[in-house]
Amino acid sequence: MKALRTQICTYAIALLGSIGFASQTLAGSSDFAGIFIAGHAEMNVVAIPGTHTAGGTGSDSSGGTENVEVTHGTIGAMTPTAGYELGFNLPLGDTFFVTLGYADGGGKKAALAKVRDQNNTSDISVLASQPDWFYIAPSISIFDNSALYFKFGRSNVKLEAIGDVTGALSGLDGDMYGIGTTSIAANGLFFKTEAGAVLYDEFKLTGVGGDANTVVEGEPVVGYGHISIGYKF
Repeated sequence: MKALRTQICTYAIALLGSIGFASQTLAGSSDFAGIFIAGHAEMNVVAIPGTHTAGGTGSDSSGGTENVEVTHGTIGAMTPTAGYELGFNLPLGDTFFVTLGYADGGGKKAALAKVRDQNNTSDISVLASQPDWFYIAPSISIFDNSALYFKFGRSNVKLEAIGDVTGALSGLDGDMYGIGTTSIAANGLFFKTEAGAVLYDEFKLTGVGGDANTVVEGEPVVGYGHISIGYKF
């Protein structure tokens, strides 16, 4: 996961730099300068590679746990979200500007995944709600009223497990990477399209199916498509 993060950052910086050298004669960053607010909507595709560890009642001679069965697999879901976004664009020259922003994905609960115990008898739903993220987006004006940007941010989502489970889930953090375009009109109205991914940290859910020794672990990866419409003051 760390190697993937490093590769994404390296490719993004290299591409942004090459565009900058090729576009030194363009102007237009001042068109985007200022505070903005927007409404946004996303479609999220979630994949959670992880393990289901059942059993474990004692220790064996090697220091491991006896009677353990580990299942590896991937679960996932698709869910829409919508919310608001605010921030400001800071020009760094005729071509470059940087966006600093915050976005809220709304409070609606969405089914992130369903988990079954080893005996296929206990259904547990993992719900996600209240996603939000802070981000920085280095941007380059490609025409007077359009720009290309790369987004790097930190996302948080609240998790809840319901069903036959004794353990609890709390907040989950992750790194966000995206690429998008934005176009702005003379009156300040703008439109953004974006695609990207959020690589979340690991979560652990214990006590599945009434067994205190059963553990489900996973690292959610969310791919998203994003559109937003807003106004720059």
